[in-house]
Amino acid sequence: MTEATAQACKAAAWDCQSHQFMGSPETVLTNLVALPDELVGRRVYMLMIQGEGRSEARVFERFNLEDTEGTVATWPETDVPGLVTQITEVLVANRGVHCPGEQVKATLETERELHVSAPGPAPRTAADAFGPLMDGFRDDKFVRATVLVLC
Repeated sequence: MTEATAQACKAAAWDCQSHQFMGSPETVLTNLVALPDELVGRRVYMLMIQGEGRSEARVFERFNLEDTEGTVATWPETDVPGLVTQITEVLVANRGVHCPGEQVKATLETERELHVSAPGPAPRTAADAFGPLMDGFRDDKFVRATVLVLC
């Protein structure tokens, strides 16, 4: 991790964010892509979507802020509300001491089998990051999407 990335993670430990949207897939997608593109400029952030018959979660990660490539860890998540609560508890217990992205990833990896993609171009906009996953939920009548911005 570069010094610039370490400093950014330290600052981000005091600026974790959560955004949640509910409604039709079209409405939720409109809200997701309206999020500031700076959020996907963070080193680690998450998207969790809960539809009518399935849920999915993704962790987007770049190893350094300067990287133009990153990975995406995916897994089917059966309890999105429970996962959001668990991550919130990890962040509160961390109290800004350690990198929030690393703390959350460590928690996820101990309890779930994450499938990590090969490095590829990191999303440059909220639409690039969140749109493709929302496509898989377009036939649902009601969805909930939660974005957690970590570091």
